[in-house]
Amino acid sequence: MPNNKIDIVYLWVDGADKKWHTEKEKWYKKITGKIMPDTQSAAESLYRDNGELLYSMRSVAECAPWVNHIYLITGFGQIPKWLNTKHPKITIIPHKQIMPKSAIPTFNSNSIEMCIPNIHGLQEQFIIMNDDTFFNKKLSPSFFFDKFGRARVNYTSYVKHTADINQWLAESDTYTTALINSAKILDETFGKKLYNYRPTHGIDPYIKSSWLECINNPKIKKQVQKQILNKFRTKDEIQRWTFNLYDFMRGRAIFKHTRAIKYGKKHWFSNWLYNILHYRQICKSNLVCTNAAVASRAILHAATFCINDAPENDINILRGNREFLQKRFPNKCEFEK
Repeated sequence: MPNNKIDIVYLWVDGADKKWHTEKEKWYKKITGKIMPDTQSAAESLYRDNGELLYSMRSVAECAPWVNHIYLITGFGQIPKWLNTKHPKITIIPHKQIMPKSAIPTFNSNSIEMCIPNIHGLQEQFIIMNDDTFFNKKLSPSFFFDKFGRARVNYTSYVKHTADINQWLAESDTYTTALINSAKILDETFGKKLYNYRPTHGIDPYIKSSWLECINNPKIKKQVQKQILNKFRTKDEIQRWTFNLYDFMRGRAIFKHTRAIKYGKKHWFSNWLYNILHYRQICKSNLVCTNAAVASRAILHAATFCINDAPENDINILRGNREFLQKRFPNKCEFEK
């Protein structure tokens, strides 16, 4: 590869922090004039900290020791108590260090992500991880970038697609809307229709110079400058998926369709047959689940996995997820005190 240094960027928030909650409620009321509704409370799983970051970093230490540096983007003075901030590979990045003053404070990951290339010292090649994503096997840098420096991007197809983009947007949730908007802005700017792709919610590779090139296009720059000021998610935002699509459009990324392993007792035979037929693809695919106990056998075959929290996850599922992670990554790593 042209550059053998690859960084990791994490976005992290401690959703159990009372100060953070107070600030969030205050700013919501200040912006909308209303008390935060139950729908926002139900979305707390987006910010809920179930201790995943500790195990995610253990997975990095175990499976990707080649990582050059880890940047942890956080706000409100939050730093994990267990993190060894003096480790030479660790740097804490406060929101205010990469975002304009007028955007602070923020509770919007879509806004924060737009500012990732502002990290001083960030390598040309980097990968973004959420705290609920994990390496599961020893992977080489070539899993994310080929010998020409192109990003290797895993995608899934949209289950639902309609020729009427506005109708599709109206029927979609906020997350899916951001993905559709990402494709839509590239369609409107460059005339490329890339609506049939969806990210796998895994560990994603990016190229800094290409990201900056895209973001400096006048139309996209206008969108980003407006979006950065959104303290809460709205349905008129783009997502970091924009830059994976841009790389693909410019020949700087290789897109690979993934087939995550299927599991569950109800359709065990058809799942078994599917997994046998697509075994080679499955071994290189990300697996997403909400309940690790149910998916534990399937996770064994995944290169990377995500335990995505959901509003319906009760205390028993959360406890089970922690117990699974403790069993999978039991050893203290170099990034801990």
